Amino acid sequence: MNSIELLVLQLWGSFLVAKFLPFVLLLLAGLLIGRILYIKFSSRKINRTILVAFCSLSTITPVACYFALFPIYQGDLIDLGYKPKTSIRFGQSKKLVVIALPGCRYCSESTQHMKGIEPYTKTPIEYWVLGSDSSDLSAYQALVGNQINCELKSNLSEVLPITEGSFPTYVLIENGKITKAWHNDSFGVRSLNELN
Repeated sequence: MNSIELLVLQLWGSFLVAKFLPFVLLLLAGLLIGRILYIKFSSRKINRTILVAFCSLSTITPVACYFALFPIYQGDLIDLGYKPKTSIRFGQSKKLVVIALPGCRYCSESTQHMKGIEPYTKTPIEYWVLGSDSSDLSAYQALVGNQINCELKSNLSEVLPITEGSFPTYVLIENGKITKAWHNDSFGVRSLNELN
C-alpha cells in the first residue's frame, strides 16, 4: 500500500475504498483539467479534433500515471478465493495465516505487506513457516517483527494440500475452519476487506 492509500485507509477504514478512491479523485481532477483547457483553447483557431484529443489526453493522464505506479490487479476486482479441504484442527479465533516457505522470495516480500496492513485490521496475522529448521523461523520472525506471530510447521503432508503448491498462501480461519484461502497472485483488497 502506498502513502495515499494508507491516508484514505486511516480516514475511512476500508481497504476497498483506500484502493479505488485515489483513482476516482484523479479522474475527477483530470476531467476538471480537460474542461479548463477546452474552455481556454476553444476560442483560438485550433482544429477541433486536435483540441478534443488534447483535452481527452489531459483528462486521462493523471489516472494513467497513477495506474502505472500503483496498478489494479485481478484480485482487487474479483474474489479469487477457494476453500481447501483439510484435517487440521484450528483454534476458534479468527485469524489470517500466511503459509510460507524458507528461501521463497515472494514469501519474504509478503512480510512487508502484512506488516503494513496489520495495524489496520482487526484480524490477527500469523505466519506458518514450513520445515523443521528453527533458523528459518527466526528469519521470518525478524522480518515481521513482534506484532505478527510465526510458527514452524514440520508436518508438510497436512499443510501442502491447503496451498495447492503456491506460496505464499493466505488462509482465513474462523470458528475452527478455513473459510477461504488465496494464492499470492489473488490476494487483493477484496480479500483484505474480509479481514475486518
